[in-house]
This record gives sequence, structure tokens and C-alpha cells, in this order.
Amino acid sequence: MTAHDIASSYLAATHSRLAVVCDLFHPAQYEIGELWYQGRLGVAEEHRATAIVTKVAMGLPPTPVDRPVRPGARCLLSAITSEKHVVGLQLLAMALEDEGWLVDQLQPPVPGAELIRAVSTWLPDVVGLSAAYASNLGQITKAIAEVRKLRVTVMVGGPLFNRAPELWRVVGANAHGSDARVTTVLMRRSLR
Repeated sequence: MTAHDIASSYLAATHSRLAVVCDLFHPAQYEIGELWYQGRLGVAEEHRATAIVTKVAMGLPPTPVDRPVRPGARCLLSAITSEKHVVGLQLLAMALEDEGWLVDQLQPPVPGAELIRAVSTWLPDVVGLSAAYASNLGQITKAIAEVRKLRVTVMVGGPLFNRAPELWRVVGANAHGSDARVTTVLMRRSLR
């Protein structure tokens, strides 16, 4: 069986791209990331796995939920500065679209000032930021403070925050989404 066959079969059984993302793609990407982080995989293998996940995920049809978020609910997803690990944000965007969100996603690299300009222009209800490395922590903290001055909820996720689950508090975010399932629930709650 190919990755496409496995994902399609799981989608047929669950009727949910969110389930495919959380139960198949997230654990696979996490494992690949950890193997790379430990030096047991090279960049080529990590990029190949990411390309496969991205291709298979983008081929899955939408699975709208029965109770979508309120009409016009908007979120902005991004990484900050030179962060290039955004496949998780792409997968989250699919899940959020199924929930009824209008999703804007900034492609890397994204300077903090550009993020603030996008938030000021598009006026999202929630900003979701992802990070893999601690080297961008100062810039992430600064960007979060600027976004929160605009009275916009900020959620964080990605490998960095999953390795240090309380770090979201240190950087001043409103919440930490450890995977797409948790993030969709927290983002929905933020609309209340």
C-alpha cells in the first residue's frame, strides 16, 4: 500500500481530514522530525517524507464539519523569520477550512513586521504561529506581544512548543495547540 492508499482508506473510514492529519500525518511527521533532530536521518530523507505527506494531504477532498464556526471567522497562520517548517501549518489550514474558517497563510520567510502588517490589514480573530527551533524565540516573543496589542488571540504550535509544553506561556501566547485536533478546539473556543 502507498501512503496515498493508507490516507484515502483512513479518510473513507473516518470521513475527516482532521482525523487523517492527527492520527496519521502528525505522528509520522513528529517521528521524522525527531529522527532528523537526533541525526539519524539526513535532510534529503526529511524533505522527501515532507513532500510525500504534503502531496498526499493536498489530494484529500474537504470534509466539512456539521457545525462550522460562525460565518466570517478568520485566522492567519504563519511562521516567523526564516522558519521553513510549515507543513504542520498547511495541514492545520486544511482542518480549519473544514471547520468553516477563512484561512490566510503567510509563506516563509515572514519578518515580524510583515506579520503585524498582515494582522492589521486582514483583522483575523486568531493568529496561529508555528516554530521548530528556539533560535527564533526572541522574535516570536516580540511578534506575539505586537499581535496581542491589536487584541488578537495568538496560539502557538510546532515542534519547539511540543518539546517544551509550557513555553507558550513564556512567549506570551494565549494557548498552545499540540496538534491540529487540539488547535481546532482551542481556536473555536477563542471565538466565544
